Amino acid sequence: MFYTIENLYIQPTNNNNNNNNNHILLNLIPSQPSIIYVQRPILTYTYTQPYQTKYILPIKTINQQTNEIKPHANELVQKERIKSPIKRSLTPPLSSEEQLDLNLSRFGYRRQLVDGDGNCFFTAIASQLIILFNQDRYFRIAIKRRLNFPENLFTNVTRLAHALRKLVCLEWKLNPTKYKPYINDVNYYDEIRKFRSDKFYSSTLGDILPLTISNLIGTNLKIITSLSQCPILEVCPQDEPLTSIKSLPILTLAYNQENDGHYDIAVEKEF
Repeated sequence: MFYTIENLYIQPTNNNNNNNNNHILLNLIPSQPSIIYVQRPILTYTYTQPYQTKYILPIKTINQQTNEIKPHANELVQKERIKSPIKRSLTPPLSSEEQLDLNLSRFGYRRQLVDGDGNCFFTAIASQLIILFNQDRYFRIAIKRRLNFPENLFTNVTRLAHALRKLVCLEWKLNPTKYKPYINDVNYYDEIRKFRSDKFYSSTLGDILPLTISNLIGTNLKIITSLSQCPILEVCPQDEPLTSIKSLPILTLAYNQENDGHYDIAVEKEF
């Protein structure tokens, strides 16, 4: 009968000697597991982290053995912990919103809040398009030609956001080879039909919204996230850009990935 507990091996002997003065020799070297020979099978055994030393303990009943071994092991483990204490941070982890605000601040941005009504992504994009449309004459000419939208759409954020949703769904429908590879285990066209509904957002297609909008508008997107290890994402259009690279505008978003996710506008800080 052979027992293994972590790197400790326990094996009974065939010795028929009934002498009660027999002992167990523990030689617990982590780099080379030890073997313990006993006269009867051990049914239970409590073992802690290996330590480099030798002990000789009398063979007694199972309960007596474990009760005597545990104090020795626990004492040594406790001493080792005192020598090398585990350093734990007393600072609680940041919430998703706190991490997002921290990431925004590091890159020189702040949040401009958008309603969480299911249209947050389209509203955040539409708001920035209207600002660029009114500020930059060359952008205004280029975006009207690119999207083929009437000029009065660029006066109302809600209407422009609805128009962008319809345009995105049409882009997905007309170019399945471009976007379908990003969607797994769902019916691609069923998801498009769902996404046409106003304020619908819970969909796997939502993950490729930034890429789709970037392709449609022909501009880069910069997304500041709520992740500490991936604080910023940059999305570039796969299609022809809207204008020359030197003057290509960048739309900036703040994305909180908690729950179903939410987009706000990322606005440059004023110093």
